[in-house]
Amino acid sequence: MKEFLMAPGFISPYGTFGADLSSVFAWIFTLLFLYGWQLAKKGKGQKHHLVTLWGMVAMIAYFTAYYLARSLGALSLEGKEGFGGPEWLYDKVFSPILTIHVTAVSLGLILAVYMIILGFRASFIKDRERFLTASPLKMDETWVKYTLYGAAILFGLAAFLRGGPYQRYMVYLSGFLIVALVVLGEKGLEKWMPDGGTRHRKIGAFTMSLYVIALFTSTITYVMLYYLYPAKQILQ
Repeated sequence: MKEFLMAPGFISPYGTFGADLSSVFAWIFTLLFLYGWQLAKKGKGQKHHLVTLWGMVAMIAYFTAYYLARSLGALSLEGKEGFGGPEWLYDKVFSPILTIHVTAVSLGLILAVYMIILGFRASFIKDRERFLTASPLKMDETWVKYTLYGAAILFGLAAFLRGGPYQRYMVYLSGFLIVALVVLGEKGLEKWMPDGGTRHRKIGAFTMSLYVIALFTSTITYVMLYYLYPAKQILQ
């Protein structure tokens, strides 16, 4: 699979198939979420729910498969070796933009899972239309325990079955810690934004801004890597 993703791309003259595919999917997912957001603003809750839900499921599935195939993704693996521009441009422009991109994508994927769950918890269906609740929404302590135990078992089992170097175990540990932080963050949000509908709207808007930032920064790094400053070994 890794060899397939490293094959010549179909968009840019120096890109890989994996990088081009990721660029296309980034545009598709972001535009899909923006469309879903517009549906919500027009009061079409059920259509918004379905478009956003399956869009997020598809996005998580794709990036999970891509991570497993390439370990860290195109830009993270290529890093400086994939950038053929001058040193100052890498340090002052490319690296900061890439850092912002990776941060936005990481937070966006975490919030995607959170928003899927929150979308069900903070809404109800009436006359085949979905509406947000206008009442306090809290996570039961039992579910907090089940979530943490389930995450520990899931990541622990994955670490046991896949094995690998020390760094891989750190990834699984980080995954569990992220779940724990999200659960603890939810308990804090219950006090800050007790109303479930308000919580969904505000966090949804923040999540959408992350996806736009991720698309913008990924497009810039893509153009710099595969159009303006491709790696010298590629040019040769």
